This record gives sequence, structure tokens and C-alpha cells, in this order.
Amino acid sequence: DIFGDMNEVKNTFWKAGKPGDYLKGILTAVREVNSQLPGHENERVKVYEVEVIKGEYHNADEKKNPVEPAVVLEEGSIIMLGGRKTIDDQMRQIKLYQIFGVKFVEEKPSKKKGFAPMKVLRIFQGPMSEKIAIDDMEVAFKEAV
Repeated sequence: DIFGDMNEVKNTFWKAGKPGDYLKGILTAVREVNSQLPGHENERVKVYEVEVIKGEYHNADEKKNPVEPAVVLEEGSIIMLGGRKTIDDQMRQIKLYQIFGVKFVEEKPSKKKGFAPMKVLRIFQGPMSEKIAIDDMEVAFKEAV
């Protein structure tokens, strides 16, 4: 039955739940959508679509503590990376179809009392994807013929 629990599409957003969580993949699209944060609904935010090479993340419990074991991402699956100013600034260096990585390196205490700690994520550049380069060459060849 298609409506069985095994066939349900799961969350497709990568979450930084514990330092060391990471995502390595190919940037396949960049979209702008309305924010889902209360009080920010009219703001536009970037969402980065990534074809997974490898990665993992931790979900969090109701107290925002990481839950073991980590969720291991399946190679070839599509996952979304939510943008914010620090991520968007770094992602400007990443081209479509380029391999890149994002890693949760540390948490820093919030400067505002009562706010959650800031999750420090770092973006790493890799080469252009050979898979995409081969697909582009095939398209160019077919168009030339």
C-alpha cells in the first residue's frame, strides 16, 4: 500500500543537531521562499537543494539535546539546507553542480539572554561534479549533432 508508513516521505531538511554533523553533496538548486519563523513570514530566505554524497545529522529532543543515533543520509537522496546570513554569505562561493560540504563545528552562547546558542556552520568548497559535467557534455554533443 502506497500509504503505508514505509513509503512516507521523511523530513528533507538537514539539521545541525550536534557538533560534527556534516553534509557533503552537489548543489543542484537554490530557491527563495517565505520564512516559516513566527514574526518573519514576509521575509524571503534561501533554501539550497543538495544531492547527497554522504552525511549525517542528529535530531533533537524537546530540550534541544541531540538524540542518538545520528540520521545517516542516503547517497543520491535530495536534502535541503536552510539559509541564513552566515550560510548565504559563504554559499555565494559555491556554483550550481559544485561539490561542497557543510559541517557543524561548534555552538557559541547567545549574546541575548534566554536565546538558544548559535550553531557555527562552516562551508567547504570542492570540485565541480564530474557527473554533471558528463551530463552537460552529452547535452552539448546532442545539440551539436
